[in-house]
Amino acid sequence: MHIMTTTNLKEADYIKPWAIFFALTFVGGTIAAAIVGGVIGGILGALGASHRIIAVFSGGLGFLVSMPISYFCFRFAVKKFLLPRIATPEDTVVPLKAAA
Repeated sequence: MHIMTTTNLKEADYIKPWAIFFALTFVGGTIAAAIVGGVIGGILGALGASHRIIAVFSGGLGFLVSMPISYFCFRFAVKKFLLPRIATPEDTVVPLKAAA
């Protein structure tokens, strides 16, 4: 029985999870930040705020909204593509001995 460890992983084993994480985070974060930025910009614009205030608040809130998206995309990519290469369920199961 052989359990892979992180020392057994090659650089190529990290590429797929990283690429999936990067793509999901970029697309999801961009969409969420654009929606939040647009809503905040519309509200602040209707209230008569300056363009600088709108840009600062929209950018800051867009960044804050993209952080949890990044976290969940990271968890997904690691769980789906990296952890199965480190230890499979069969490797971690210890068989029971037969009764005598």
